[in-house]
Amino acid sequence: MISKENVKALENHGLNYIVGARLGNISPRLIPEISDRLENKDGATLRIKTDLGILVCDFSQKRYAKDKREMEKQIARAEKLVNDPSKAKRTKFLKGNAANFEINMELIEKSEILLGIKGYYTNLGSNVSNQTIIDRYHSLWHVEQAFRIAKSDLSMRPIFHYKKESIEVHILICFMALAISKYAEIKTGMSLKRIITELRRVTDAALIDKTTGKRVIMRMNLHAEVKKILEKLSY
Repeated sequence: MISKENVKALENHGLNYIVGARLGNISPRLIPEISDRLENKDGATLRIKTDLGILVCDFSQKRYAKDKREMEKQIARAEKLVNDPSKAKRTKFLKGNAANFEINMELIEKSEILLGIKGYYTNLGSNVSNQTIIDRYHSLWHVEQAFRIAKSDLSMRPIFHYKKESIEVHILICFMALAISKYAEIKTGMSLKRIITELRRVTDAALIDKTTGKRVIMRMNLHAEVKKILEKLSY
């Protein structure tokens, strides 16, 4: 996601961005500086100006423990493969070839320094705090959840269109369905799956325009749970 070309394109369009950083790819001179400034303090943050924008980093003790466990597993696997080259596969802390595998100590040392540290590139200025930038990035789970809803609950699938108008309409319908789904979840406090299950039990319902008072459909024999959902969704 992050490259000089992408950063330039975003800025040319007047857009702000927050993108996850691959700290293993940053300048080697910055790695010790970042570690020294964070001092392995839980919740500590910093920002450094780089060619890709402002680099915001934070340290988490919980992330440190997780990263350390994962690194130790990868090192153990690499050591096992060194002792048995016939089973050697591509692994993070192994370098060389099948005839002469060895542990990549330089990479281990760099990884140890970065344990518990996560980075984010942004072009947001000092008027936005480090913690706000980090929190905004972590809120991406809402986007991931939206993709899951679209693929599972709404069963959205690609449709082959050739005309520009047809493509735009298909995208619009998918987006509107997702927006309505999120609105229903927020208003009812229920999952979309449960809402769909309950609404499928509807046989008759009354949709009333509160502005005009016009009744569209007669409401009859609705399940109690369905009535609650419709009442919460009405506005």
